[in-house]
Amino acid sequence: MQNILFIGGAGYIGSSIIKHLLKEDKYSITVMEPHFANVSRLDNCDVNIVRGQLIDIDLLEMLITTKKITKVVHLVSTMVPGCNYDDYVNEFKNIIFPTIRLMQLCSRHNVQFIFFSSGGTVYGERNTTIPFKETDPLMPISYYGLSKQVIENHILFEHRVSGLEYLILRPSNPYGHGQNIYARQGLIAVAIGKVLSDDTITIWGDGNSVRDYIYIDDLAEVFKRILLSDKSNDTINIGSGIGYSIKDIIGYLENVVGKKINVEFAPSRNSDVTNMILNNERMMQIANITLTPIQEGIRMFYNYEKSIAR
Repeated sequence: MQNILFIGGAGYIGSSIIKHLLKEDKYSITVMEPHFANVSRLDNCDVNIVRGQLIDIDLLEMLITTKKITKVVHLVSTMVPGCNYDDYVNEFKNIIFPTIRLMQLCSRHNVQFIFFSSGGTVYGERNTTIPFKETDPLMPISYYGLSKQVIENHILFEHRVSGLEYLILRPSNPYGHGQNIYARQGLIAVAIGKVLSDDTITIWGDGNSVRDYIYIDDLAEVFKRILLSDKSNDTINIGSGIGYSIKDIIGYLENVVGKKINVEFAPSRNSDVTNMILNNERMMQIANITLTPIQEGIRMFYNYEKSIAR
């Protein structure tokens, strides 16, 4: 039995992974979320929910020792790709500095630290569609990406100086059931929300920027297989290895709904990269998974949201 502590586990990615892990009789899961956080995604899940924040280092140490935690999965962030400098400063205070203390705590108690970084934004800009490898230089052009790189650097530092056991996972753009279709990020989710509300989709730029997408169930399955592999002290991209433009995604969604979608174009944002595709060779060597085709994933996601629309 592995005892896993999820920091920020009630969010979209965390809750999806947890539900997937609970299908196996191998995991005891504790989730720490702030008092104000909505944990409804974990309703009816056999998990222990503890209310607290990342800065509560004494609480974290108590959880690690009393529950005999073997792995800590870090999923919490206050930023999105379009955030500004003030948001970055706030992230340092409330997330990055407390995370460094958590790393030290994990090292001291021989707990593996698993960090969900950011697939595309840590790599930065690229004018070609050559997929990014884990060994490529990190040159983020957004404060969001920079915040992830800073944490990654501290993980590697702590590994060097104190032997911290770690995994850095860089997911591409997850999408699928359970994602908030009325949020500020996630092209496929936002587009579906706009279609269901008969609203216009705003596209930043000319619609030709390329992204890598992975269906949420595939991401959860990959994570489980990485855990089962006992992989450690490595960095792994989690993505499809295939790029799709914004126009491609809109076209696929139009095929699903059977009608033309209203789209408006706005000036591109400096924080948005042109092309982001992840090389997933390392992931496939470990997980060996058949990924959901993008057209089928969009169809399943749309049909799910349509079935629960009020």
